[in-house]
Amino acid sequence: MNLRAIIAAPIAVIAAGVLLTACGQGAGVAGTAQVSPAAATGTVAAASPGPEPAAKAVAAAEPVAQVAEVGTFGPILVGDGGRTLYVFTKDAAGQSTCFDACANAWPALTVAAGFTPPAGVDPSAVSTVDRPDGSKQLKVGKWPLYYYSGDGAQGETNGQGVGGVWFVVKADGTLIKGDGASPAAESVTPTTTPAPAPAPEVAAPAAGPVVDLAAVGNLGEVMVGANGHTLYAFTDDPEKQSSCFDACAQAWPPLTVPDDFTISPELQASGASTIDRPGGTKQLVMGKWALYYYAGDGAPGEANGQGIGGKWFAIDATCKLVRTAA
Repeated sequence: MNLRAIIAAPIAVIAAGVLLTACGQGAGVAGTAQVSPAAATGTVAAASPGPEPAAKAVAAAEPVAQVAEVGTFGPILVGDGGRTLYVFTKDAAGQSTCFDACANAWPALTVAAGFTPPAGVDPSAVSTVDRPDGSKQLKVGKWPLYYYSGDGAQGETNGQGVGGVWFVVKADGTLIKGDGASPAAESVTPTTTPAPAPAPEVAAPAAGPVVDLAAVGNLGEVMVGANGHTLYAFTDDPEKQSSCFDACAQAWPPLTVPDDFTISPELQASGASTIDRPGGTKQLVMGKWALYYYAGDGAPGEANGQGIGGKWFAIDATCKLVRTAA
């Protein structure tokens, strides 16, 4: 599954009465729905402060990571359970810049005192960096290491290339940029600052409803976008506002629409409205919740973002959060 190319699929319009009675008064907005890149990317301007997810602290007696052959990337660094490790090019100064909502999607690899260095890595290249919660994040070379919450098992590399700023890494701290078919290793020097890259974009059909209902796993009927992908709300968002930007928005692309988007006549009173994002785009709101996709969902029917960090949840027809496990 390659998150950089998610295929759009049209969805049928739901019955008028469902959202009409559920979500409140409508905005009477008109036009064609589409999903565009997040308004801002780059250094993390994280969501409202909150406890970071429990990053995988490895017991001192175990190697905290190792080198393993993964797909066609060749030997790269993996962590607990063989799960792929990544680096964030915005961390070019050697300090982590991924916290809060960003860290929900990209949990840091943290280590205990007296940890055993990664197998197959020169110990002189291994160090740690302090995180705001007092934990120690493992570094190889100048790069702090992260997992990706969109990887479900050993050997998956769904985080590769997300937003143009997340990449797998070799034992010597060299990034591998590419899809793995013909990996192009590239070392980024400490003085090199990568150019800002857009957040993952989910293409929408040229026309169709902005939001619909679909049965997704154990969640029941929840809101999905025009491409059939599950939509989420972020509990740190104030009512009808967004607090997810930059690296957060790379993992959770907002559902944005042009000024003249259309919704079906049956949904005119569904509670649909928009809010402004920093780059001038309009993010769709249903009821009080700003809507987002999750970069870790590769196809309609997936809900890999459900419950991440205890703050991201699908939304039902009444514009209420669904807290059932997916």
